[in-house]
Amino acid sequence: MVANDNIISFGGSHKDHTPTLNSAYQSAVKECRLLVVNSLPKCFSFFDSLDDTLFDHADKADSNKKQEEFFVAMRQLRIVQGDIKKQFSQLILDDFDALWSSAHTKQAHQKLESISEPDSELSLLQNADLEEDIAIKRIASKGQANFGNELGQLSDRFSHMLNIDSVIAIDNPLSPDSIIKHLKYVISPLPVSISIKLVIYKQFELQAVTELGKLYQQLNEKLISNGILPNTGYKVRKNPQSYSVRQNSTAPTSPDHNNSNDGNIGQNQQNQVETDIFNELRHLLHRAETTGASGQYVQNTQEPIAANTADIASVLSALSNIQQTSGQISYTDSGNFQLPEIRTSLLQTLNQTQTGDTDSNHAISHLDNDTIDVIDLLFEFILEDNTIPAPMRALLARLQIPMIKVAIADKAFFSKKNHPARRLLNNLAKAVTGWDKNSSQDALQKQVESTVNTVLTQFDTNIEIFDELSVQFDQFINNQEQTSQALEQRTAQTKQGQEDLDMAQHEVDSIINQSLVEYSPLPTVAVTLIEDGWQHVLKLKLLQKGKDSNEWNEAVQLMQTLIWSVIPKSEASDRKQLLESIPNLLRTLRTGLSGASFNQHKMTELFKSLQECHIKCLSGNEFPADELQNIEAITEIAPIVEQESIEPIPEDQIVLPEESALERAKNLKVGTWLEVSEDGTSRRIKFSWRSNLTGHCLFVTYQGLKAAELSLSELARWFQKGQAIVLDQSTPLMDRALKSMMNTVNKTK
Repeated sequence: MVANDNIISFGGSHKDHTPTLNSAYQSAVKECRLLVVNSLPKCFSFFDSLDDTLFDHADKADSNKKQEEFFVAMRQLRIVQGDIKKQFSQLILDDFDALWSSAHTKQAHQKLESISEPDSELSLLQNADLEEDIAIKRIASKGQANFGNELGQLSDRFSHMLNIDSVIAIDNPLSPDSIIKHLKYVISPLPVSISIKLVIYKQFELQAVTELGKLYQQLNEKLISNGILPNTGYKVRKNPQSYSVRQNSTAPTSPDHNNSNDGNIGQNQQNQVETDIFNELRHLLHRAETTGASGQYVQNTQEPIAANTADIASVLSALSNIQQTSGQISYTDSGNFQLPEIRTSLLQTLNQTQTGDTDSNHAISHLDNDTIDVIDLLFEFILEDNTIPAPMRALLARLQIPMIKVAIADKAFFSKKNHPARRLLNNLAKAVTGWDKNSSQDALQKQVESTVNTVLTQFDTNIEIFDELSVQFDQFINNQEQTSQALEQRTAQTKQGQEDLDMAQHEVDSIINQSLVEYSPLPTVAVTLIEDGWQHVLKLKLLQKGKDSNEWNEAVQLMQTLIWSVIPKSEASDRKQLLESIPNLLRTLRTGLSGASFNQHKMTELFKSLQECHIKCLSGNEFPADELQNIEAITEIAPIVEQESIEPIPEDQIVLPEESALERAKNLKVGTWLEVSEDGTSRRIKFSWRSNLTGHCLFVTYQGLKAAELSLSELARWFQKGQAIVLDQSTPLMDRALKSMMNTVNKTK
C-alpha cells in the first residue's frame, strides 16, 4: 500500500511470527472491540441512500432491460441487506479477534488471502472482474491515502500490544484493504451485474470510508488513554469534518493534458474506473523501473513535462495528417509482419506543423507515449493472432493510428467492451475468422477493406463513425450469414435425416425380428406382409410420431395381432375371437399398406392368401411344412460406431498423444472453426454437425457448403498430427489482445 510516498505492508512475515498479547492490554483490546462494534453500523449508512441511487440509475437507463435490472437489484438488496450487514460485521470482528489470538492468527491470515485477489496484477480475461478489482483498489488506496498516518499509528500500537517490533509483521484487520475485500466477499453471491456492484462500491466509498477514518482516530485516542505509545508523533484531529473534505478531494491528475479533448472525442467525462484501468496498463509497462526495494509498486504521480510538450489537440491533428499516408504494414527480412513506427512520424509531423514556435523540437507527453506503447502492443498481438487469416491481420493492423487517436482522447476504450471503436474492431475480427484466401470470397474481403478505408479517410475526431460503420458491417454480415446458414442447415439436415432413417430402420428390424422369432415357424404370407409391407408402416410411424406415441404402439400391436391370427386355433374361444377380429384386422392392414404406397396388385394377392390362411386356422388344422417359414434370431443390429482408436502414425509426425487427440475430437463443440493444413495448403472450416449414431463429423465452408465429413478417429488423427488448429472465437479480439499484452509485459519486467 502507498501512503505519503512510503511503502507500508501488512503481510509477508506474519506467518513467521507468533504474536502474543501482553496481558496488561487485555482490557484495552475489549474497549477497542466495543468501539469497532459501535462504529460498524455507521459504515452501513450507505445502504440508506443506495435505494435512491439505484432508482436514479434506473430512471436514467437507456433501455427497458437496463431499467428493470436496477429495479430488480433494488428489491434483492432490500431482502438481503440485513444478512449482508451481519455477515460483513462478523468477518471484521472475527479478524479483529483473531489478531489477538495466536491460535487464530494463521487462520485469519488464510481467510483474508482466500478472498483477496492474487498479488496486485490484474487479469484481463473478464472485463467485469477487472472493473470490480479496480473499484476495490481505488477504495483501498483512497482510504490509505486519506488516513494512512492514522492507520500506521494504529498498526504500530497493535504491534506493540502483541510484542512485535515491526508493523510489517501484522495484517491490520481494520485496514481499508481488508475491509473492502470483506465487502466484496459478502456481495459476490448476489445475482446482480457488475454495474450494480460498482454502484454499491461507489456508495461505500463516498460514505463508509469517512467513518473508517473516524474509527482510526477514536481507536488511537483510546489506546493513548491506556498509555500505549502515547508519544509516537500522532496528532489528534479536532475537526472530524476534515475527513469529509479529504475524502471528497480529487486525486492528482496527470499534468500531461488538461482533459480538454478535441472535437467530439472525449466530451463525456471519464469515470474513475475507466481511467484506473488504463493506468494499470501503463503502470505495468514501467513496473520494472518503478519497483521499490520491498518489491511493492510505487506510483510516481509527478511526471515532468517539457515546456514544448504537444497538447492533445496538436497530437490528434498530427495523427490525422499521417493517418491516410502511413500505417501500411511492412515485412521483416524473415517475412514477419512489422508495424510502422508511429512515434517517429508523429514527431516529424508535429515539428513541421508547429511553425509559430521558436523551438521546433516538440515532445510527446508521457501519457501519450504510454498510450502509443499500449496500442502498439495490442496491434502486435493482432499481427500474431492466428485466429485471423494473415491477409486480414495486415488489413486490420492499418487501424493502428485511428485506435491510437481514440485511446489518447478516450480511455474508456480500454475498459468498455461496448466502446464503438472496440466493438467495430472485435466484429471485424470475428467475421473474418472463417475467411479463406484460397476461396473466391471477394464480397467479405471488399467489405472489410471498405470499412477500414472509410475509417482511415473519414475519421477525424467524431467516434460516431465507428457506430455507423458497425451498423453497416453488421447488416452485411447478417445478409451473408442468412445465405450461408441456410446452406449449412440444409447440408446438416440432409445428414441428420439419413441418420434418423437409419436409426428408425434399425428399431423396426429389431422389433419385427423379435416378434417373428417368438412364434416361428409362421406362414410365409404373414412373414411377407410384415417384412415387405408393414415394416414401412412401422418406419413411418416411428419417424413421424416417435417411439412413445400411440400411433407407433398401435402399429406394433397390429403386427402382433396379425402374427397371432395365423397360428392354428384349437380352442373354440380362440376361434371365436379370431373370427370377430378378422374384419378390423384386414381393414386396418389395407389402410396402412395403402398409405405406405404398397403395391396394390401384390397386396391383393397377399390378402387372398391371408384369407385362406385364416380359414385353416379356424378349422384348427396345422399348416403344411412348405407353407411355413422358419425365422432365425439375428444378432442385435447396431449402428456402425467408429472405434475410438487412431491408426498408428510415425513417431516424428505425432504432435499430440493419441488419448489427448481423441479427447479433443470428442469434446469439439459444434460451431468451432478449424484451420486445417493438408498437402502444403491450409483452409478454414467450421464444425457443423455430429452424428449421434456413428460419431461422424460434418464440416462446412464459410459459405455453408460441405467441406469434409470425418469419422471420430479421422478427426483425432488431424489433431494428433497437428494438421488441425482450433480457432478460438469465444473471447473477443480486444480481450485476447489485452490478456496477451499483460502476459508479455509480465514476462519482460
